[in-house]
Amino acid sequence: MELLGAGATGLAVFSLLMAIFAPGFATPPRLDAVRAAGLPRHRYERLVSAEQPFWERLVAPLASRLASRAPALASQVNERDIIRAGLDPRTLSPAEVYAAKLVLALSAVAAGVVLTPLFPLALLLALPVAWIGYVFPTEYLGARGRRRQAQLRRELPDFLALVRPLAGKDGLERAVASVADALHEASGGKSLLAAQVRSAVAAYGAGTNLYAALRDVAAAADLEELDELASAVEQARRLGKGVAEVLVEHERALREAERNRLLGAASTVQPKLAVILAGVYLPEFVLLVVLPLFISTLGRI
Repeated sequence: MELLGAGATGLAVFSLLMAIFAPGFATPPRLDAVRAAGLPRHRYERLVSAEQPFWERLVAPLASRLASRAPALASQVNERDIIRAGLDPRTLSPAEVYAAKLVLALSAVAAGVVLTPLFPLALLLALPVAWIGYVFPTEYLGARGRRRQAQLRRELPDFLALVRPLAGKDGLERAVASVADALHEASGGKSLLAAQVRSAVAAYGAGTNLYAALRDVAAAADLEELDELASAVEQARRLGKGVAEVLVEHERALREAERNRLLGAASTVQPKLAVILAGVYLPEFVLLVVLPLFISTLGRI
């Protein structure tokens, strides 16, 4: 009863605090860019920061302040993980990521200390939550980077299949730009590869070598297939080899690699199902068959 009363008291306090402070956490409606352009800079920045989620508004200032006072925190997080996740290190620095890890972990421990008078096991339960909060930022960046990399790898063969017939007619550069624009428009901006190729085409329009720009995209996403493709196409253009042949070879290799990956993933399904079935049916078999037989045998003895 004491545990139930403490839980009910904590829930009531939490509900009261949310009723008081929830309006401040609400995200205001987005202002029109024309209206925002007429505001002073400090007011505009305040309005833009108010559009962020409440958890980001709560954690980001603390993390930024901690990161500015302890620049050595930057060495604890790899900047490549931030770039691979599709984020700009100038916007989210490694020091801020590590500071966010510390803030989340310490916040969980502090919450456990505060709730200990109401719930004696609060601090003990807060320790695993603090560990989760500590590892969450870097794990999130890693998962996001792997997800982006897998999406780029899936989209690359289809992109080459569309570029190949146009390259012989319009030229490779024009074909790449046209296909990227078409995919970007058709997907509503959801095609990650189209967005990355469009950025490379924009750099090419500004005077950068297209193949170097594509290699930069590959380096940012840690996508070896795109880097090898850009190098092979550039070498083929330099040696006078047919670009269409290079595209066909890489498309075939990419599809074969994707097929092998899917077959490898499918081969792990049966052992996983066996483990699940054993975990579900084995306890039931023991409880419903083995245990009654054992009890009946003891009764006869």
